[in-house]
Amino acid sequence: MAFCPNCGNEIEDDAKFCASCGNPMDGSASAGNADQGSTGSIFGDIKRSGLGFKKKMDNYAHGEHKNIERPEGCLYFINGLQGTLAIFEEYIEFNFSGSAMKKYMSGFGGVKKVYYHQINSIQKRDATDMVNGTIEFELPGMAASRFSQNENMLTYLPKYQDEANKIYDYVNNKILEINSSKSQPSQVVQTEVSPMAKLKEAKELLDMGIITQEEFDEIKAKCLADM
Repeated sequence: MAFCPNCGNEIEDDAKFCASCGNPMDGSASAGNADQGSTGSIFGDIKRSGLGFKKKMDNYAHGEHKNIERPEGCLYFINGLQGTLAIFEEYIEFNFSGSAMKKYMSGFGGVKKVYYHQINSIQKRDATDMVNGTIEFELPGMAASRFSQNENMLTYLPKYQDEANKIYDYVNNKILEINSSKSQPSQVVQTEVSPMAKLKEAKELLDMGIITQEEFDEIKAKCLADM
């Protein structure tokens, strides 16, 4: 196996292009990249070299060198460091059962499904060239924290930033919709009683001596008029 000199992604030896960044793998392109390896600045070269190493390690840790399928029916998907995150219409799903690296980083393992009514809030830290992004869900009884291991948090590569933005907006709207429906006053449904039922009830009251014959005749006349 070989590695892309541009992003560090692992590729096949006979690959013409990098599947991750699209960098051409032919000899002339590689030579061109070698010529442009130095920026003329010591600090620039260190930064360039450091970013290349970071990309290579991040791609390996996230399992980008493996073919991880997007779950069928999901709206959005991120292959993160601790596991994968799939967004469906009714729920979100974490999958920590991937590589040994993901199981170790998550500390949990297995598959976890969370419905939107269970989510209090969502937090996102955007990714940059030097820092990976994080997306975290706060559930009842669990304080969200970026500094402690959280089974509801995922670290993602910068290439997933657009997808993370879409997930943030989608989940936020879901939370707002649910909270809005909870705040709506409940409507009391009143059942209409038919005139015949009212008359039957009045006759029972008359037989029990609760109302007089005169009161019954008045109720009867009104019920007959309503029929």
